[in-house]
Amino acid sequence: MALGLALLAMVLAQLAPALELAAGVGPSLIFQPIFGFTALLPLEMYFIPRLQAQLDAEVLNLPGNPAAGWQGLFDQRWVMTFLTRLGVSVAVGLGLLLFIIPGIVVLTLFGWAPMRMLLRGEGLVAALKGSQAAMTRNWPRIVQAVLALLLVALTYQMAASWAMDRLLPAMDPELGPGALLRLKHPAFWFFNFLGGLLNLWISCSLLALYHRLEALVAAPS
Repeated sequence: MALGLALLAMVLAQLAPALELAAGVGPSLIFQPIFGFTALLPLEMYFIPRLQAQLDAEVLNLPGNPAAGWQGLFDQRWVMTFLTRLGVSVAVGLGLLLFIIPGIVVLTLFGWAPMRMLLRGEGLVAALKGSQAAMTRNWPRIVQAVLALLLVALTYQMAASWAMDRLLPAMDPELGPGALLRLKHPAFWFFNFLGGLLNLWISCSLLALYHRLEALVAAPS
């Protein structure tokens, strides 16, 4: 399953330059992330949350996400979960623009709300309040683990950028690689596949962290 999802992530990532070519957009550091986000929407919106729901059901088998009926519950919840995740991401982005600290606070307090909605069936308000209450008491341990995940992701990004600089031909740094080059060069396919594996690892690690947070909340003070 992980291999299949990583291959799907690779194909979807390579769909971005194909969309750029179809739209007739020239090399641009502005349009590349827009088309990249659009191409990866199916993965982030449906396939990765579905994997998290399946793993949660198989590992814990809780009433909110039982092993016997998680598929039906996921079909009911995934749209609202994605919209909530998108809303939290926008709020975090705006907060980061406002001197960084507000974005970090929003992410720390409300970042688990989408997962509570997806895995425990909570409503929007209850999920936001539950995420805030849980993180208010347990944020030091969870934040340390999240920072470790970010360090791994940053290390991979730096290593991939270093390798790509040596594999690709010289180009204008202000425009970046063109869509046709990104579509045809095997280095992009390879690193998009590795990026898909990294995305899966981070998603599963975040699920494990969420389970840890639930255990901390349930433990006696």
